[in-house]
Amino acid sequence: MVDWVAVVLAKKELTYGVDSVPTVGANGILTRNYSAKPVDLDRIERNLDQRVFGALASVPSNERRTTSYEVEIAGSGEAGTAPGWMELLEACGLAAPVLTADTDAVQQFALPGVDATSISQYDYMSDQRRKAVGMVGSFTMDFTAGAYPFIGFNWLGMIPAATPFDKSAPGAVDLTRWLQPVEVNTDNSDFLLDGYAPALRSWRADAGVTTAMRNLVGKRYVRRGNHSFTSTAVIEAPDIATKNYIQSLRAGSLVNWALDHGTVAGNILGLASEKVQITDITESNEDDTLMWTLAMTHTVEGGTADLVITAR
Repeated sequence: MVDWVAVVLAKKELTYGVDSVPTVGANGILTRNYSAKPVDLDRIERNLDQRVFGALASVPSNERRTTSYEVEIAGSGEAGTAPGWMELLEACGLAAPVLTADTDAVQQFALPGVDATSISQYDYMSDQRRKAVGMVGSFTMDFTAGAYPFIGFNWLGMIPAATPFDKSAPGAVDLTRWLQPVEVNTDNSDFLLDGYAPALRSWRADAGVTTAMRNLVGKRYVRRGNHSFTSTAVIEAPDIATKNYIQSLRAGSLVNWALDHGTVAGNILGLASEKVQITDITESNEDDTLMWTLAMTHTVEGGTADLVITAR
């Protein structure tokens, strides 16, 4: 019997697909809702004509690893030092954070043509170790009132040739770089859409990063391609005379958007987009209050960044 005790280590690779050897002392990830397949693969079917009924054996092909988990969103504890989750976001298409000492760490999606970042990941189920290299992924974000904010990661990577599965207990894992987040609420959080601050129930985003296993003759790797950052905000519907989001929807307007969270230096996060387009409004009832779910696309119109993350 193997106990369900999950430990995840992840480290940025210097060379794509070359094991960066994450360690328990420096690369532990404080996860929740961990899920994985030991091996994910395709099967080659032969589809031969035969003189009896029944299934033929298939052949396994294109081995890979898929994992997913969530991490809480909090700062590093020191302004100007990047939180641990920013390294994970690099493997989802964001550039390395730009650090300003004692001030902030700023991160946004990398431009096309920039060498893709990847991670090596060791994940343990009790004392059973599984390895993956060349891992890239996509992510979601969730800021819901009355809860801690978090990022959800979905990873795709290759299985290395050397000891991909073995018996090796991780030992004590240092997780001190993962601070406790603060609750999403009126005291800690501010939300602005087109210069107006609606009452916010939740904001959820999907980076929409495309990933695919490329299995060719002479080359095998995980391709990370384009992304499309979209989000939904559930708000109390404002008086139309105060803020007319219906008109913004009808006109296809591009508006600014910002979400700030946290109050203490070293644990403050800012998210911002200059040109967001409201693409749909759905109405619902909550406690006899009219609620709107606004669907939004964070655009790169005019060369602006679709997402800027600032940890300060």
